[in-house]
Amino acid sequence: MISPIMLYCFKVFILWLAIFLFFMSPRVHANTSFFTEQDYKEIFLREFKARVNIPGGDISVEKFRVEPSDIRIPKGSPYKIDWIGPAKAGSNVAIVTFSRSGGVNQIVRLWGFVEIKVPVVVVRQNLPNGALLEESNLVQEMRELSRLPQDVVSEISEAIGKETRMSIKAGTVLRRAHLTEPLVIRRNQVVEIIARGRNFEVKAKGIALQNGRLGEFIRVKNISSQRIIQAKVSGEGKVEVSF
Repeated sequence: MISPIMLYCFKVFILWLAIFLFFMSPRVHANTSFFTEQDYKEIFLREFKARVNIPGGDISVEKFRVEPSDIRIPKGSPYKIDWIGPAKAGSNVAIVTFSRSGGVNQIVRLWGFVEIKVPVVVVRQNLPNGALLEESNLVQEMRELSRLPQDVVSEISEAIGKETRMSIKAGTVLRRAHLTEPLVIRRNQVVEIIARGRNFEVKAKGIALQNGRLGEFIRVKNISSQRIIQAKVSGEGKVEVSF
């Protein structure tokens, strides 16, 4: 049986323990606001944008998670953020360390799936192999970077005047692999041969024995000498030989 004195002492001990815990534990005022998931998402997106350079890109966080999800950190708490790996389209992880009073740190893990949309050139209508591209054939659209190949064409001006290497369906994102320089010389065409040396330049007429694009070497037959030479295509109807 507990005596009245022991019961009194026990109550006093409980009271002092409650007072001790009240004053020693970190207190949060009733009007304190805490970081929400949206706040963490904004921090995540801001830090991501600071780490990438996508001119004209549209960056958004499609999926997001905070761990632990029930953590309560007062707004205004100072923090530092460490990004795990390079910032990129797709899955990203950041560790946020909050500095609290008393030298105690709280750590939050942020995970987000980032989508980056960038401007690319898209084919308006079906194009056959060998089509010479015009502005009316093309349109610029925003597409998801994570689903694009490395050699996409981003500006319409890059494609105008180029020739298709293959047939291309409407709605296809245009790639550099789809394109080639147009023919500026055709087989059996009369061309101007320009022979250049250190202190001279000689011009003659020739017959192209091959189709040629700018910068390519083709076989040309000199009309006067009937000699067949290898010459570099330098422009429409022009080839060059250097000595």
